[in-house]
Amino acid sequence: MERCVQSSASVIEPKGKESLILGKKVKLCDMEGHPVANAIIMSLDKSKMVMGKSLGDEYYEVAILFAYKPNAPLFVKDNERKTVQDAVGSHIVWFRDFTEVYPFRATDRL
Repeated sequence: MERCVQSSASVIEPKGKESLILGKKVKLCDMEGHPVANAIIMSLDKSKMVMGKSLGDEYYEVAILFAYKPNAPLFVKDNERKTVQDAVGSHIVWFRDFTEVYPFRATDRL
């Protein structure tokens, strides 16, 4: 099974260039590093509140486009969204360390 590479912000983009990932497609990974969905980075604003959480240094705001594992649990849940499938088409928070930003290969599902 394919695994995501857990990355830190310094691996994703050099400091000062992190804003270049805004609007980029990413893979969201579970705690074991397996891809569960693809999404778009919607916000990097550390003071922004999404799902009752401040993004800070821990989270990105993402919009889920497609669920690879529809029943995978979200890291942060609310009353309406508990699984990845529940969040398709909406904005949620996802841990930065479990977000893989890279150039997708032609064989990847987007």
